[in-house]
Amino acid sequence: MALVALASAKGSPGVTTASLVLGALWPRQVLLAECDPSGSDVAIRMTAPGGQPLNSDRGLVSLAAASRKGLGDEVILAHSQQLDGGLDVMLGVRAPEQVGGMGGLWSPLGLTFNQMQSADVLADCGRIGASSPQLPVIQAARLVVLVCTATGSSVAHLRERLSTLIHHVDARLGVMVVADPKRRDGVKQVWSVLDAMSVQIQHRWHLAYDPVGAAFFDGRGHGRLDRTALIRTAGDIAGEMAALVASPMQHEFDMAQAAFPEGQIGYSPDGQMGYGSEGPGSPSEWEGRR
Repeated sequence: MALVALASAKGSPGVTTASLVLGALWPRQVLLAECDPSGSDVAIRMTAPGGQPLNSDRGLVSLAAASRKGLGDEVILAHSQQLDGGLDVMLGVRAPEQVGGMGGLWSPLGLTFNQMQSADVLADCGRIGASSPQLPVIQAARLVVLVCTATGSSVAHLRERLSTLIHHVDARLGVMVVADPKRRDGVKQVWSVLDAMSVQIQHRWHLAYDPVGAAFFDGRGHGRLDRTALIRTAGDIAGEMAALVASPMQHEFDMAQAAFPEGQIGYSPDGQMGYGSEGPGSPSEWEGRR
């Protein structure tokens, strides 16, 4: 499975709301992990099944104490809980002061998230900067998505953060603009800024700014959620992101080429990688197995 990190360069463009709605629409099993050191929003906004309050003591803080015995799927899930609606979530710290108690958890946590066998992980990393403690989680991700609005200040901070991130992450980089669906010109201006950068950002998404839809992820929704612009745009984005992180990255192809020289690598009809025509996994052998 894979880790997807969502973050912002400045302000509050809606990273938590975006993480919640993407998690709700993710096409595979997924865990939403709150890795924002400024404090948990999900515990305030959302409820457990039946409208019961979430347990704010169960999450990153309790995991930090338990991680001394090692991390893994079972440990991660033991410190997660389910939202009303079925999304699994690991709550973040209650207050910034608790971050100090995390110790050296961030690095192994990021690696564990990216190697989970039972679920993808969407990490809400909040605002990031050069000294952000959650940077190791971002560095471990397969896809890093910076969330911004179409305002000039938000785009300016986005550009600066992308210029820095490209030197510190070995992940696909993406940008998601939260903007009114009617403000297509503003979104196009963001894409123009990205096109002018030396950093090539191929993965770009426009998530609708939709207060009516967002209210459902803040405990205040009324009416039909499925008819909101937020859900209509988020469904496509979730599907594209999930497909993107399910495909191998370029350096993974490079490693395969190093292990199997040119002409000696191929794929069986069932999608399994093997040797080429000279090896034991040749097409003729695959045909013989059918």
